Amino acid sequence: MKANTPKDRAVGAIMGTLIGDALGVGPHWYYDLAQLKTDYGEWIDDYTSPKAGRYHAGLTAGENSQTGQVAGFLLESLAGLRNYNESDFCLRLDALLATLDGTPEGGRYTDVAMRDVWQARQAGKNWPQVGSFADTAEAAIRLPILAARYHNNFKKLLDHCRSNVRLTHRDPFIAGRSVAFGLIVAALINGDPLETAGDSILKEVKAQGLSLSVPLPESMDGGSEVSFYDAVLQPGWSYEAARDDAVQINPPWTACRLFGLACPIEFMLPAAYYFCSRFENDFELPVLSAINGGGNNMARAGLTGALAGAQVSIRGIPQRFITGLANQEILLEMAGRVADAGEV
Repeated sequence: MKANTPKDRAVGAIMGTLIGDALGVGPHWYYDLAQLKTDYGEWIDDYTSPKAGRYHAGLTAGENSQTGQVAGFLLESLAGLRNYNESDFCLRLDALLATLDGTPEGGRYTDVAMRDVWQARQAGKNWPQVGSFADTAEAAIRLPILAARYHNNFKKLLDHCRSNVRLTHRDPFIAGRSVAFGLIVAALINGDPLETAGDSILKEVKAQGLSLSVPLPESMDGGSEVSFYDAVLQPGWSYEAARDDAVQINPPWTACRLFGLACPIEFMLPAAYYFCSRFENDFELPVLSAINGGGNNMARAGLTGALAGAQVSIRGIPQRFITGLANQEILLEMAGRVADAGEV
């Protein structure tokens, strides 16, 4: 079998993100795990449709949420222009915002961060001063697309990730962890395991004289910054924990309750890193563990899918997840174009 290439891993990261998001659309936000099993069975192993009256009602199995839709806008922009153009991406976001009404039910379920952005744009604020202080993972979920394009250019990736995140998320703690996630996905695309991804990032930072930090909201144009240095070390610790006989989490999906079922990114990322460390050479097991753990399984699976897709590449993603994803041919073609641009 032909060895996986960085392009294969880049496409895997993009498609893994969108697959994870779509897998979560049906069983999203079940905090009662007994009810989750009643509605979807003992083990969810494929795309499902939302139940009537629940989140994302009206979408069908294999469709992406609004979070996945926004990631798709970034994918379209990069595929068309071959480079990150923030103005182009913001125009696409504005077109989406024009279809919303500021309520959760205004689109494909509009999350709190996007509702905050909608309200700020309605009030006449300009990009990027409209970002929310929500502690959620939607910005991080977009970044594997930038990682697929700029994994060979660390400084540009760092700059573009910082800039893209603050469009929707201004809290420096959340922004830093989101940017760290993008850098980690890029390290995986370059062939690093999760065990050493953080070390590779720190070497690049030192070699190029850069800083792992994000600005405080009131000093976007300079001044005080907040470091996210420790956030790039987290995958290595998760990797060690997954291999430590003293750390026993069985069945694996119950780790979601340990790390937290709710929406904060500090609950989502540890679970994603843990599942992709425990099932290092697999796509299905980490992503389905993220799904079957309940709570905000959609965001958790999007993050996990990006990491797992970068690890196993597009060649290692089960075919049913690719063929069952809505608009998969278009998405694959665009992912390939972004990955090709990243190889130049």
